[in-house]
Amino acid sequence: MKKENIAKKITSREYTMKLIYQTSITKEDVDNLDLLVDEFVDNNAEYILNRYEELRLQHSNNPELSLEGVDIDEAIDKDYIKNICLTIEENNEMINSLINSNAKNWSVDRIAKVDLAILKLAIAEIIAIDDIPQKVSVNEAIELAKIYCDDKSPKFINGILGSVISEIESK
Repeated sequence: MKKENIAKKITSREYTMKLIYQTSITKEDVDNLDLLVDEFVDNNAEYILNRYEELRLQHSNNPELSLEGVDIDEAIDKDYIKNICLTIEENNEMINSLINSNAKNWSVDRIAKVDLAILKLAIAEIIAIDDIPQKVSVNEAIELAKIYCDDKSPKFINGILGSVISEIESK
């Protein structure tokens, strides 16, 4: 896999989590998913490009790497974001049920909103995107939790996702 693809995938995943979080806080309707994603990307374009450039540099072995003229479509995969959001919208009850049944003594109503956004993102990847291995979805969720959540969240998210995968595979 090319290094710029890694940066684009990580950037896309991070901003998908942020969109999931935003819609959970604002209770936005997702009537027009294309418009919602386009507006979200437009409103966050500067931050998206900065994060993408940071990740490109971090994952590059090229000291001469030029980041001039990077386009927003190079930095983020809107189709991925739309696919994840649509998967969550269409399977929200099932995803919440999976979280509730595998989060011991917790429910989706009590889980921190950022943790919940990361869990929903990872579960949507697991159930909807076959070309992303389950372990990658779990590892990337843990990495997001390390950046955006408290110290206990990565272990909490890992435990829930491990149980969710076991439950899905047993069906």
